[in-house]
Amino acid sequence: MNRSENFLQLSLPYQISRLFRKSPYFEENFETIPKQLEQEQLPEKKQILCKVCHYPITVLEQKIPVNGTHHHIFRNPTGLVFEIGCFSSAAGCVNYGTPTLEYTWFSGFTWCYAFCFNCHLHLGWCYQSPSSYFYGLILNNLLEPSH
Repeated sequence: MNRSENFLQLSLPYQISRLFRKSPYFEENFETIPKQLEQEQLPEKKQILCKVCHYPITVLEQKIPVNGTHHHIFRNPTGLVFEIGCFSSAAGCVNYGTPTLEYTWFSGFTWCYAFCFNCHLHLGWCYQSPSSYFYGLILNNLLEPSH
């Protein structure tokens, strides 16, 4: 088995982690002090956590409607179906990639990937327009607090 075949057998979070560390944007995107300060402000609110590592991603109060609803179901070009929720902010995410309009699910918004700051699980996408932004997060990759 050659090296590229071995790489393909590794878990997706591990592959992403390796790619991040090789990226020239790694240090820029993984600044720890600002993220730690943001996370310290979340405990008094009902936190939504990463399903894998339980890192705080956002809070219930950040849920927003986009195009009339918070909850959306989309299919990507390869046929994968994603159930996402929209949030005005996700301090526990790190954005990665060059924003693009290609295959956007929200007209007028570019997107880039959003990963868990702690374990690098793919949590969704950050959507940006010239005047606003929001996060579309994969609901199956999040743990919401019990009410």
